[in-house]
Amino acid sequence: MRGHRARYVEHRPGEVSPGQFAFGSAVHTAFEAFGLARIRARADGTPEPGPEVLQAALDRKLGSSGLTPDEIEEARRRAVPVLARFLEFEARTEAEPVAVELGFGVDVDLAGHTEGFRFVGYVDRVDRAPDGWTQIVDYKTGRTRSQTDVDADAQLTAYAFGCARGGLRDPATGATLPPASRLGLYFAESGELLWTTRTNEQLAAFETGLVETVGRIRDREFAARPAPWRCHWCEYRRDCPEASAGAGRK
Repeated sequence: MRGHRARYVEHRPGEVSPGQFAFGSAVHTAFEAFGLARIRARADGTPEPGPEVLQAALDRKLGSSGLTPDEIEEARRRAVPVLARFLEFEARTEAEPVAVELGFGVDVDLAGHTEGFRFVGYVDRVDRAPDGWTQIVDYKTGRTRSQTDVDADAQLTAYAFGCARGGLRDPATGATLPPASRLGLYFAESGELLWTTRTNEQLAAFETGLVETVGRIRDREFAARPAPWRCHWCEYRRDCPEASAGAGRK
């Protein structure tokens, strides 16, 4: 929460090196472009998009990433198997694509305050399963995680909460999408997709934690939560006296 204070309360610029997230961002952009093209093709009755859509979107994003020409070429080489595995993944997907980068917002009551708050987010990919239920997929670059990690993933829980509360709508019709029957993390570099679900009890616990967090923010309580993985990616780690020693300071 200390990072939240630095960015949103103190409005301090964070320290992010040029191209720090370039590869992951470019891969996400490529997947998004392909998903949009696939949705449009099915709506128009035109041929499905091919690998050129992925490559063009990746190249555009890398070109504006701040990487050097040599770094861009290395990223393009690294992306070759990533894009190929994604095409294979798309070819065997039976669900109907509904949206990519779909935003949502749900109103949540805040105990002890006259006004609640709006919980918002964006989902990488939303599909309609053959049985009509909603499927949510989040793309990840980097290491593949275990099923245990996926089952406990807070981001997927947040998406499930937003969907269960009626926050996701079909862009084509405006209709509220039904709750997610399953959620998955797709690991771009391995091509592996791990599915999970969330119970009503888990969603209730998430809402309780969310309300507590927002309450602390409104009360200006910004306790640090140091951990090697969290501190490593924090853009304020150099100025934080509580940054984890294992955060990989440079």
